[in-house]
Amino acid sequence: MNKPVNDSEKFVYQICHKSFLSLWSYANPRGKNSKELCDILIVCEPDIIIISVKDIKLTDSGNIEVDWQRWLRKAIEGSVEQIYGAEKRIKSTSHVTRSDGSQGLAFPSSDVQRIHRVAVALGGDDKVPIQFGDFGKGFVHVFDRVSFETILRELDTITDFVQYLTDKEDLYASGKQTVFDGYEEDLLGYYIYNKRSYPDNFDVIVVGNNIWNEIIKKPEYKAKKEADKDSYIWDGLLENISKDILNNNLEFCSDLNQSELALRAMAREPRFTRRILGKSFRDFMDLATQRKIKSRTLISPESNIAYVFLAKSFGEDRQYRIDELRGRCFVMRGLQQNCKIVIGIATELYQPGQGFSFDIVYLHLETWTDENHKQLEYVQKEFGWFVSPQQTAVHEDEYPIN
Repeated sequence: MNKPVNDSEKFVYQICHKSFLSLWSYANPRGKNSKELCDILIVCEPDIIIISVKDIKLTDSGNIEVDWQRWLRKAIEGSVEQIYGAEKRIKSTSHVTRSDGSQGLAFPSSDVQRIHRVAVALGGDDKVPIQFGDFGKGFVHVFDRVSFETILRELDTITDFVQYLTDKEDLYASGKQTVFDGYEEDLLGYYIYNKRSYPDNFDVIVVGNNIWNEIIKKPEYKAKKEADKDSYIWDGLLENISKDILNNNLEFCSDLNQSELALRAMAREPRFTRRILGKSFRDFMDLATQRKIKSRTLISPESNIAYVFLAKSFGEDRQYRIDELRGRCFVMRGLQQNCKIVIGIATELYQPGQGFSFDIVYLHLETWTDENHKQLEYVQKEFGWFVSPQQTAVHEDEYPIN
């Protein structure tokens, strides 16, 4: 993987990599004539996040207004220029080019891509009022070190982060007046307190200077963070399979862009849904290890994607395992007519001291035909897959306080 070249870029890349994972994160990608396109690029169709990082030391000339303007010009205007230039280049390019010149993921087609512009201005020491908005060619979000770290720690999935950026842009496009007495993280606190939205019935919103600190003290917020620990099981699955894809370690897979379809769908699940998915996968593996079940299915409440989990004995033939996984995904597609996409994940039953491997299947059937149904009936009769599945309803509160 490509690496950032200085400490400021390293700071931003590490946060982005943790939130958006290795398959979709690029440090110092190349543009025209192999020049740097931007500092960090996130590509997870349909979203593209262009990030420019500037670390400019705030000078002390004795005239604070002059110092502020000089810092803003170097830290923000420089990033804005780079971002707009990168966006123009992306719109005429088919693929990401990594810093080493190798080809990364394909850019989303122009009719679906959504570009988000982010500038991270370091070195102001929280002394300079941060400016953000439309600088002439589209809205640019500007964060300092604290706000960027706080927001990506809180909204650490592509879906949650992009939704915040979009809602914030819509807020300012609406013409509503916003008065800042606090910081960006306080605006985030206001957003979370209002169930991740900005209310319509106001003319002026005043962002206080202690909203975020009050939010994180609330018992329901602490309960959410504790419950969210299960969600990182899903992140671990994503990262492990991503590494296998990037290192060509998947035994049965096509090219990078085809393999990425399944993982992209998994990565676009928001944090709360990942909690449900992660908990379900953990419980499945516990039961499978006890030889109580071989497979489990689950439908995402967010995406309506059906997931199929399969665990086989260690050392069992991988070709047989992937064939069974494909078959079970096909059966699941027929049993759940509202789920057009089915994703299958297979691995070994856990054994101390043994390694593990993954297989992944992405099945997208928009239309279910009579011929498909005949195949379904044959497969169920022949192999008994999901003939009499036990169904369990699960309830989960995002803020699970008594």
